[in-house]
Amino acid sequence: MKKWLESRLWIYFSFVTLILTIVFAAALIIIIFVLEEFALLPSLEGSPKLSWVIPIIFSSVIGLVISGIVMIQILNPIIKLKKAMTKVIESDFSVQLDENERIAEVSELYHSFNLMVNELSSIQRLQSDFTSVISHEFKTPLSSIQGYAQLLQSPDLSASERESYQHRIIVATKQLSGLSDNILKLSKLDNQSISIERKPYRLDEQIRESILSLHNQWEEKNLTMTIDLDLTVLYANEDLLNQVWINLLDNAIKYSEQDGQIIVHLKDSKDSVEIIIEDTGIGIPSEKLNIIFERFFQVDGSRFSSGNGLGLAIVKRIIDIHEGTIEYQSELGDGTKVIIILPHKKIEHIK
Repeated sequence: MKKWLESRLWIYFSFVTLILTIVFAAALIIIIFVLEEFALLPSLEGSPKLSWVIPIIFSSVIGLVISGIVMIQILNPIIKLKKAMTKVIESDFSVQLDENERIAEVSELYHSFNLMVNELSSIQRLQSDFTSVISHEFKTPLSSIQGYAQLLQSPDLSASERESYQHRIIVATKQLSGLSDNILKLSKLDNQSISIERKPYRLDEQIRESILSLHNQWEEKNLTMTIDLDLTVLYANEDLLNQVWINLLDNAIKYSEQDGQIIVHLKDSKDSVEIIIEDTGIGIPSEKLNIIFERFFQVDGSRFSSGNGLGLAIVKRIIDIHEGTIEYQSELGDGTKVIIILPHKKIEHIK
């Protein structure tokens, strides 16, 4: 197929060369004829063929030179593009073409190619991450369902406790059903292909609900949970932010030592809300704080050693989507403080 295309190109350029040769020959013959008619050129009557041979040879040379230049200008970018596409076919998505070409159309073509390669690279990365992300994100609600299901087997439960545990299982089940959709939405958001849906909701209630959903985990470690939440209405994507609080609280619980403490603050102000989650756990080495949000990053022997390194990458992406900031303050062996600031996009008072 490629050889056939190359042959077709050479046929086209040979045809162009022939046309240019004929045009230049005809033009030169007309010029020579006119010059002879007006006696501006010495007569070539003694050599009648010379009047035809010279312009044909001259025009052929000019036609070949011009067509050669045109062919180089057109074929070289095509050859570069073909080589780059071959690399992409071999799953090498690091290839990029220089967009600083003199021909505007070629520059635009290279720009489109680079965008396509970046998109393919992103899709490949998302596909390779998908299984790991699903496993990580489903682990917490599944553990919650399992824990409450085991508690429901106790014959000593009161009616209110049984109803509460059943409610927690329903909440976790709904969370599971929505996780796949949210992960797919995040994949699209990575490629800026959709915009998130926002609505006003009670952020303080959401954080409180997230803490309660992890009740079994922090009770098992006998952790003291100190909560200080301002009544806060936030205009944001409720489902996506729920994943943030679950991830951060799960990490705080998981890497806190027995009988430790977790403090959760929510401070509302006119322009933004500040959420602080602080624990007395094992901490993170200070030199690792600037790379903890990278995908698959793990700190051996530290608080993220048992995970797969995807949770915080997802958290960071969701915070970025909401135009917020997230900061980790920690030292190894001295606990961790997470500070999240989210801007108020729209405030609707709830009475």
